[in-house]
Amino acid sequence: MSKVYFGMCLHFHQPVGNFDNIVERAYQNCYKPFLDVFEKYPDIKMAFHFSGCLLDYFEDKHPDFLDRVKVMVDRGRVEILGGGYYEPIFTSIPEKDRLGQIKMLAGYVKKRFGQKAQGMWTPERVWVPELAKDFNKAGMKYSILDDEHFIKTGLNEEELFGYFTTGEKNKEIAIFPSSRKLRYMIPFKMPGEIMNYFKDVSSRRHKPLFTYGDDAEKFGEWPFTHDWVYKQGWLNKFFEELSRNKDWVVTVRLSDYLKSNPPVKKIKIPEASYQEMMEWSHGSWMNFLKKYPETKHMVSKMHYISEKVNSIKDASALRELYKGQCNCAYWHGVFGGLYLYHLRKAIYEHLINAEKIADKVLYKSKKDLFEIKEVDFYQDGKKTFIIENEEISLIVDPESGGIIRELDAKKASTNLVNSIARHEEEYHKKILAKMGKSADPGAVRTIHEDTKSIDPSLKSEFCYDNYIRGCLIDHFIDRLSTIENFIDCKSKELGDFVNAGYKAKKEKDKVVLNRVGKANNKAIAITKEIKLRGKKQIEISYSLKNLTKSAIDSIFGVEFNLTMPYLNSDRYNYFAGEKILSSLNEKGSIPGANLFSIKDSGKELDVNLTFSKKPEDIWYFPVKTVSQSERAYELNYQSSCILPRWNIKISANKQITFIIVLSL
Repeated sequence: MSKVYFGMCLHFHQPVGNFDNIVERAYQNCYKPFLDVFEKYPDIKMAFHFSGCLLDYFEDKHPDFLDRVKVMVDRGRVEILGGGYYEPIFTSIPEKDRLGQIKMLAGYVKKRFGQKAQGMWTPERVWVPELAKDFNKAGMKYSILDDEHFIKTGLNEEELFGYFTTGEKNKEIAIFPSSRKLRYMIPFKMPGEIMNYFKDVSSRRHKPLFTYGDDAEKFGEWPFTHDWVYKQGWLNKFFEELSRNKDWVVTVRLSDYLKSNPPVKKIKIPEASYQEMMEWSHGSWMNFLKKYPETKHMVSKMHYISEKVNSIKDASALRELYKGQCNCAYWHGVFGGLYLYHLRKAIYEHLINAEKIADKVLYKSKKDLFEIKEVDFYQDGKKTFIIENEEISLIVDPESGGIIRELDAKKASTNLVNSIARHEEEYHKKILAKMGKSADPGAVRTIHEDTKSIDPSLKSEFCYDNYIRGCLIDHFIDRLSTIENFIDCKSKELGDFVNAGYKAKKEKDKVVLNRVGKANNKAIAITKEIKLRGKKQIEISYSLKNLTKSAIDSIFGVEFNLTMPYLNSDRYNYFAGEKILSSLNEKGSIPGANLFSIKDSGKELDVNLTFSKKPEDIWYFPVKTVSQSERAYELNYQSSCILPRWNIKISANKQITFIIVLSL
């Protein structure tokens, strides 16, 4: 029987911002027990990749775990892969940050494990051809991609039992194809079936290499796997099977295989990822920027901060920037990702921290920090405005309705406009079908097994926003609309200002936005001026001018979507003046008040809205999204929507004005 080579690489990762109890659960259920079993089989070799997110956690909570790994490195059993320290999608970050993240992890591996990282992990296996030169430039010799990448080049599965080179001359890198078949077999099929697969291929191929690169969390942290892998002994059985057949199944470190064996051939690998990611992203990870404006905004913010940070070369600022590049909060597929507030919060927290460090160097005094910048923030040729001082930073987007897309409270390192709209997702059809609501069964694509739980409270939550959940969204609302209509996206919009482009310019200490549109089919002009007042206040001056010869009589509302640092914690309540109204989880409508607040019983951060013209009423309600995770479909609170509404009556060619002040 022909020998076969088996190169295993396990990828250990938890997102930046994940809850400590979740990471600790993964340690106890997966990481530690895996090592406990693996240590018993000294003849088996493999590779480990740890993201910096986990390395930081281990160093703080379980340094002995890393000590145990080092023993196996010293014995030649394990090699440690490099990669981007905080697990970025490389194509989404600037080239200088790609190199910086790779060098940071390589430096750690050398110092902690005494080993030079020769291979590297490509996060989510998101590949574009230009990455080859960056990986080569960073000193990496190889990486692991899925067999899906190679099939896209025209190769077939029978050719994928070795490694290939890709890249320009003198800028090449070796790529090992990870077997999709093995990823579905391990750890879900009995070890004997895996040996039979090896035998079957070896009967046709001479000394084939099987590469397996996959998430370590499959060995105990994925739902139901801890019992199967450890209590029922799958992992012990698997390693015993490998040990028993070691005369013909040779486990290898991939760097050793690379030294001793030539490549199959050189190929050009096109843009690709694993099959499921290609489906979720419609062929390119960067399509998430098109599907989710929230992702595009975070990526744009990250690039903006990167320019600042890289201009000062401060190690602590770079680390904060790199943490803000962790990929998990930027996309959505089989788990919550973008829909999980705590992950988005962590991204903004670290980006804001990086910017604060940079600003201390770039500005001589706090007074110098006040400025209004006109920038091409989204790299689309359209202007955006950044208004900031030492306490507050605003990003104003004229093209999306003249809204505030971001409001950073700098001392708390939090973005208070960190919401996500209710987007339609493919798996929503499956939920609706299960609940017996109207859905085309043929259109339902099975993404998860039928055992996935469904919370009955989801049933009433399927409505989809057609605008970004920011602040200063200008509505003309049908008088017959109710708050329930508005929440369910069934309220008739009588104006054409939502999502519409506003003309904008900087004037001294303010940004002035204006647009001529229609309300109740009558021409009307809206002007809103935004400026900072003191350190912690934002003043928004509204002017609505009737451009017709007949009166305008309508309901005008200004929508705010605010997300507090601790989300919908019971420490927060709505207040009208000094009167408590409800928690953030409740909806309601109150008669007009000059002061509406979200107050924090922890006395860390309150948000107050004051109105020079008292609204007729104020609607408030939680914005919730339905998303999927590995364990269930979930209803997630995203923000508090606050909608003050004015009954406006404007005579021909007249105007009304009022001021809203948002105070932190």
